[in-house]
Amino acid sequence: MPFRCPHRLVPPVRAARAQRPRGQSLVEFTLVIPILLVLVVGVADLGRVFVATISMEAAARDAAEVVSNEYLASPPGPMTAAPMPPAGYYANLHNVAARVVCAETRGQPGVTLDSGTGHCPGMPYVAVCVHDGADNLCSSEANGSAIPASCSGMSPAPSNAQADGARRYVEVRVCYEFDSILRVPLFSFGTLWVERARSFDIPCYFSIGPATCG
Repeated sequence: MPFRCPHRLVPPVRAARAQRPRGQSLVEFTLVIPILLVLVVGVADLGRVFVATISMEAAARDAAEVVSNEYLASPPGPMTAAPMPPAGYYANLHNVAARVVCAETRGQPGVTLDSGTGHCPGMPYVAVCVHDGADNLCSSEANGSAIPASCSGMSPAPSNAQADGARRYVEVRVCYEFDSILRVPLFSFGTLWVERARSFDIPCYFSIGPATCG
């Protein structure tokens, strides 16, 4: 009876050819992975910038509204006359705005909320101005920090002048430093400064009817 080999032997040349596609796929996969990672992290950074922008805009708007209502609840004198505020009146309003902004942005990276004072020194930077002709703190930062030059939207500081010569309103400006995750040449967002400013009218008509503010 003739001898039969139970297994078919693959010639060395054929085996080498069979391994080539697998080696080529591995090389291609290795080259593509970094590009995919850059794209994924880049999309994540875009999402983080969007969330930070929405957060800062909402914080500025809400702070302006809260201060406006605080002003109306305890005005610095008759609403039909020039303000005659007591000592520390505007400092209190600026503190109120700072606490609102800090509370609403505390979840953002770099924002450290002081549970004792409700402030977040250093980030984000908050500028408040009550446009009633008397606020003398419009050029200061509400958390007591020095405003960096990168916060271009806060310079020059707003004037406390009333709108249209009569309308009183509160303006809040917020500046936040955003650090991206992606840090590779040509693809990095680097450091972005997210700035938002919102204002809210002091509704004098609740106190004095259809007449304008003093």
